[in-house]
Amino acid sequence: MNLATIVDPWSRGPKWFRRTRGIEIATVVVIILAAGVESWRIAYDHAALGGGYIDLLITLAGIALAWYRPWPGIILTACGPLVAMSLGWDPLVPWTMVVFATFVFTLRGLPGLPVGILVAAANFTAVAVFNDIGVTNIYAAVAAISAVAAAAAGSAIRGHRQYWDELEKRTQDAVSNRELEVEHRVAEERLRIARDLHDVVGHEVAVISMHLGAAEIHLPLGADASRDDLAAARVGVQSVLRETQSILAVLRVGSEDDTLSPAAGYAGIVDLVGTFRSAGLVVRADIAQEPAALSPNVSTAAYRIAQEALTNAQRHGTGSVDLRIELDNGCVTVEVSNPIGGAEPGTRRAGSGYGLVGMRERAASANGRLTIDTIDGLFRVRAVLGPDAPEVSR
Repeated sequence: MNLATIVDPWSRGPKWFRRTRGIEIATVVVIILAAGVESWRIAYDHAALGGGYIDLLITLAGIALAWYRPWPGIILTACGPLVAMSLGWDPLVPWTMVVFATFVFTLRGLPGLPVGILVAAANFTAVAVFNDIGVTNIYAAVAAISAVAAAAAGSAIRGHRQYWDELEKRTQDAVSNRELEVEHRVAEERLRIARDLHDVVGHEVAVISMHLGAAEIHLPLGADASRDDLAAARVGVQSVLRETQSILAVLRVGSEDDTLSPAAGYAGIVDLVGTFRSAGLVVRADIAQEPAALSPNVSTAAYRIAQEALTNAQRHGTGSVDLRIELDNGCVTVEVSNPIGGAEPGTRRAGSGYGLVGMRERAASANGRLTIDTIDGLFRVRAVLGPDAPEVSR
């Protein structure tokens, strides 16, 4: 999963609108060009040479200071047009520079409302007093409104950038959490498989030990060498059994009931269907008779896959469930299908999810093949398990 599948790129605006470093640089270039124009004006008008350069230096010093100390810098910058007015110099270019500076520094983090009010008041006062017309001066109103607009624009772009940065961060966190959850679920299912295999192996080893003991008893007199070999074999088997039992405390970490219960198997599928029916799920089941010689590993895998598939159908399905289990030459085929909502007719797509990952792990443990897909609104899980099953499909 990537961000493009979650966040519509067209709703995020142009890249330059989200990456504001270029906007800051472009605005600073405009300020520098305006300072150059102001310097030319001052040099051309020799009568106001001193006053013009003083307000220009104050404005530029305030902009430079605001880069490191925002509030003192923006206050000093706002004084530029007032100094120009007090020295008899037209504050047109100074207040324009201050407007661009307001945009830059609200974009960089200064709050828009107080900065906009501060600069608007300074600009309005400078222009209105210089023109000696008063509060009805249209040029003074333009200077004040421009400052407010610049502050609002800077704050809006900053807010837009922060919003998408936060959304991207949350999306990345969600993707990371999903991956961690998948890994956790896979680890849980592998532990469950290991516990089931432990039960199967422990049972088989105990049976071997019993047969060895019976063989030792049935040996005729004089077969001392064979009896010694069988006794040594029994000691080895009992050692293996003790080792597997010592692992039990590590693998059996569930509840007491789960710890004491034997590994689930093929014979329990009928009762499993009954529990889902009692919970209100309509299940149409066609389950083949259990063969006499079915691998314990395959038997457990068939039960667990049927259990997870029925659980998914109960949680996410919208109708009845069809369960079909067939036997063919030592292979067990488990197929579960149910309708789901939200699927377009004529579409086919593969399934995904935590439980489905676990079923794939379970099929792999039984040398099986698992197929999961959705065809025309019908969700289907099909597993072929056994030593002769095809290679596992992932």
